[in-house]
Amino acid sequence: MPDETAAEAPLAGVRVVELTMYVQGPTGGLTLASLGADVIKIEQVGQADYMRSFASVFGVTFDERGREWLYASLNRNKRALALDIASDAGRPVFERLVRGADAFITNLRDSGLAPYGADTETLMALNPQLVYCRGGGFGLRGELADDLCQDTVGMAHAGFMDAIAPTEAPTYPPGSLSDILTGTNMASAVMAGLLKRARTGKGCVVGTSQTQALLWLTSQAVGVAANLGQRMDRFDHSSGWNPLFTVYETSDGWIAIAALQDAHWRGLAHAVGIESWLEDPRFATFDYVVRNRADFAPLFAEHMKTGSTDRWWRAIRGSGAWVSPVNRVEDLAANDDILANEYLVTFDDGFVGPPALFDVDEFRGARGAAADYGEHTDEILAELGYSDDDVVDLRVAGAIW
Repeated sequence: MPDETAAEAPLAGVRVVELTMYVQGPTGGLTLASLGADVIKIEQVGQADYMRSFASVFGVTFDERGREWLYASLNRNKRALALDIASDAGRPVFERLVRGADAFITNLRDSGLAPYGADTETLMALNPQLVYCRGGGFGLRGELADDLCQDTVGMAHAGFMDAIAPTEAPTYPPGSLSDILTGTNMASAVMAGLLKRARTGKGCVVGTSQTQALLWLTSQAVGVAANLGQRMDRFDHSSGWNPLFTVYETSDGWIAIAALQDAHWRGLAHAVGIESWLEDPRFATFDYVVRNRADFAPLFAEHMKTGSTDRWWRAIRGSGAWVSPVNRVEDLAANDDILANEYLVTFDDGFVGPPALFDVDEFRGARGAAADYGEHTDEILAELGYSDDDVVDLRVAGAIW
């Protein structure tokens, strides 16, 4: 990221210490780093982060380049510090780092943090102005707070597997969605904590869990069940209460259409060349279309198969109804609109991905690569005031890599 761009980053000057593993916690640090924070990721001495050597996921087996991409997708724009935080020689380094940090972010359980002196009470005592962010699984309090949890069981516990399933059988979408959502929300919690600190002058403890994040995501579906004793219909493109609020197969793919008012239906009918249907008493208005959906849906489905996705998309766009091609994930990196908005970019390491989760003025996210294991150890120690001789002593003692 050029210096002038870095200076415009919304979190420029914010230092974050990250002690995380797998996907959820690293996503929190990634989000903050993408907005310009100086995120220092600590890895164990002699034990690189597990995601640097992950072999496969969701049916994809990684070669060396694939493993590089996986780690970079979670850890780009961060600085790498290999430090034994529990050793006699390494502990003072960790404490000095924490005292100079604005935030600390972790998704390790309390039982794993306490032996290393990285628990909330210890670090808040070291730096009362610290924003300490916790990422959890089933919850941050209660009986399940210290239970093992990751993306799969997190989705199960929060009802997400049921909420998105097209049938009574639960479904599990690939891509660590729960971990990524929760990690992103962790970053939002850090930013809220920093604002609170700016107002009060005091640090605070913030955090979220997979359950909390997923309940927020599915709040409408959960709300209907909890408050009305009903559940929203499961999605089935061939049926449903509104045949104009679904997807249809075209001659070469699929298209998504959403119409909720009479004006939407009339504009759509003219756009796709079936304005004569408006003279049919069964389909004269939007309400009649919904009422006679059993007749309408198969006729409309056959009509939509007569044209390509691109043809229908271009025809419907100005009609007043909502419309989009159903894009395949493998086509997104070549999508003109996505590229024009810089929602996917090519990073310094040649990998393609999203640079940030939102825009701030003209800032579109940091574009750096992932650091090698221990790449910034000496640099960070120098910033903390350690001399070259001190660094040699720490390395001899096995406190750093």
